[in-house]
Amino acid sequence: MARDFASPAYQRIAAEYAEKIDTGELQDGDQLPKRAELAEQWAVSLQVVRDALALLHTDGYLRSVPSKGTYVHRPRRYVMPMTDWEKDLRLEDAFFALVRDQGGKPSQSIRVETVLAGARDVPPGLDLEDGAPVLARRRLRSIDGVPYMVSDSFYPYDLVAGSPLASPADISTGARHVLKDLDLEMHRHRDRIECRRAHNHEVEQLDIAPGVSVIAHTRVSYTEDGLPMRVLASVLPSDRWNVSYEVGS
Repeated sequence: MARDFASPAYQRIAAEYAEKIDTGELQDGDQLPKRAELAEQWAVSLQVVRDALALLHTDGYLRSVPSKGTYVHRPRRYVMPMTDWEKDLRLEDAFFALVRDQGGKPSQSIRVETVLAGARDVPPGLDLEDGAPVLARRRLRSIDGVPYMVSDSFYPYDLVAGSPLASPADISTGARHVLKDLDLEMHRHRDRIECRRAHNHEVEQLDIAPGVSVIAHTRVSYTEDGLPMRVLASVLPSDRWNVSYEVGS
């Protein structure tokens, strides 16, 4: 006897609504029918409808407004052009420039600290001995007041100590221009991208639903001589970004 691998009704309902939202058939702010109407429409119990809506809430597709109802929740998506965004020659922070180019208002909070190579929260790539000092520049980047990205940069401490990178203040020209002034111009990058479930502190920092997956992007940047001089570790909510690359033949 063949086994029935059909998914439960609440999962099928949630998947259909997720597809309608992803394709734009349902837009941010659209109100869903009342639960009783959904139960009648799908010929299922109210409990099945509750389970379907709960799954969509967990995955970040819906938001509830007390005494009003349930609404589609889709933050605006921005494009992160990974190939070119740090090649911009304008004397402006690269993130700020790409957001403004797409009509958003960028802002960020910055924390700078000295950490040690080999520590759990320091990504590999700088080719330093364990225990060597590393300058970490940690940023929570927002668009129109909404958190959109966690972006942490790590530098060999001796290369950037005393520079504007060691200060928690905004660098209006962008870090890449500070590095160029230090004779540390970035000539090539090695990228690694991982899609995974958000960690608890990321859910809190980015104010996302616990089921929203994130794009974890790690970029190791090298000088012309092949010296690894920065590791950029970013976490982008998957419902707020499209990541693009240009690849030559």
